[in-house]
Formats: sequence, structure tokens, C-alpha cells
Amino acid sequence: MGPILVLIVTVVAIYFLSQGVTGVSADAPGHCDQMTQEDSSNKLGYDEIYQLAQNAGFDTDSDTATAIALAESGGDPNAYNPETQAGAQEGAGSYGLWQIYKTMHPEFDGQDLTDPVINANAAYQIYSKRGSFKDWSTYKNGAYQKFLA
Repeated sequence: MGPILVLIVTVVAIYFLSQGVTGVSADAPGHCDQMTQEDSSNKLGYDEIYQLAQNAGFDTDSDTATAIALAESGGDPNAYNPETQAGAQEGAGSYGLWQIYKTMHPEFDGQDLTDPVINANAAYQIYSKRGSFKDWSTYKNGAYQKFLA
């Protein structure tokens, strides 16, 4: 019975790891499976991201917002998940801590989404307009939960 349990746990772990910790949005067809990370030396921790979420306006949902950012980008403000769909424009893809998907949110074109403050504010705008975290695949598939404080 022991080897079967190990196999089940392994399969479940692989499934959850493949379902959003890469920053791939479920609403973003054509994305590659891996984010590129230009500079991982400046990763932010839970407390820093939580403060960004608070300052952006998440208030009572700051814990969830922080966990989503960690699941989406690993705390790397420079995380970039390029759009790989045929015909995608250069620079299309998801950017920053909350992996803002520019194709779905062109209102953020021209903004430096690798700036943690700008990214947090963009994430809050998306969240408040939608009224939920539904736009983030790591929320929909539950991958964010392991990052909750």
C-alpha cells in the first residue's frame, strides 16, 4: 500500500505544479509553459508583496493577492511569460508579479509592468473591475493556496 500512496502523492504534486505556478494564464491560449526570468536576484518576499497589495487597495484580500503573486511569478517582478500564439505581437505576454496579460488588458500598454508598484496597481484594477480573482489561473486552480500566510 505504501508505494501506491507515494505514486498518488507524486501524481497530485506534478498536476498542481503544472497548473499555474509557471504564471500561465488559463485565459491566455498560446502561452508557453515556462516563464522567462530576466533577473531573479531581486525577488520579493511575502511581506514586501503584501505591502504592495495593501498599498494598491486590496485591503482584506491582501493575503490572497499576495499568494497569487507568489504563485504567478515566484516573487520576481521581472517575470515574463511571452505570448507564443501564431501572429502574436512582439512583447505580448504576461508581466511582473501578478503576471498581467497584456493581450487581455491592453489598457496597460506603455506601462512598465515589471515595476512592482505599477504591477500591483494594475492587478488591483483588474480585480476591482472583475470583482474577484477569476482572471488568475493560480486562483482558479488553487495553486495560490500553498502561499497563504
